Amino acid sequence: MSRRLGLLGLVVATAAHAEPPPLTPPDSSQQAIGAELGIAAGGRVTPGGLHISGHYVYQLSDQDFFDGIAAFTLGGGSAACFRDRENAFVCDHGLLQGGRVEVSANVRRYFGGRDQFWPFARAGLGLGIVRYTGDSVTGLAIPLHLGGGVRAVASDGIAIVVEGELAAGFG
Repeated sequence: MSRRLGLLGLVVATAAHAEPPPLTPPDSSQQAIGAELGIAAGGRVTPGGLHISGHYVYQLSDQDFFDGIAAFTLGGGSAACFRDRENAFVCDHGLLQGGRVEVSANVRRYFGGRDQFWPFARAGLGLGIVRYTGDSVTGLAIPLHLGGGVRAVASDGIAIVVEGELAAGFG
C-alpha cells in the first residue's frame, strides 16, 4: 500500500511541475517574414490568376500574431464588360482574369498543436486596387478576409503553410 501512495505522490509532483504545452509553434519568433504562391479564383468582378504575396508577422500575445500582407493577383483576359438591354454596365470576367494589388491587416490565432503541425485561423481587412486592362476598368476594393490552415515546421526557421481563404467585400 505504501508503494502505491509513493508512486502516486511522485506522479502528482511531476505533473505539478510539468510545463504547460506551448500555444504557438516552438520555432516561431516575435517577428517573421514569409512569401506565398498560389492561385486565386475570381469571376465576374473579382480578379483571378496567379497569386503572390508577402507576409510580415509580429507576435501580439501568446496565441495571436499580426499578419500584414502585400498581395498581387496576376490574371489575363480580354474585354468582358458590356451594356445590357437596360443600358446597365455589366462585367462577366472568367476565373483567371484581371489583376489586383492589395494590402491587408490580419490577426492569426494558433490553437495549439503537436510537434510539427500547428492549426490556425486568420481574419482581417484589406484595401486594394482592381484592374481589368481589356476593358480599361479600374476600381477600389475593401475585402474582409477569413481563412485558416496548418503551419508545418520543416526545419529551424523554415515552415510550410497550407491555407484556404475566403475574401468578401465591396468595391
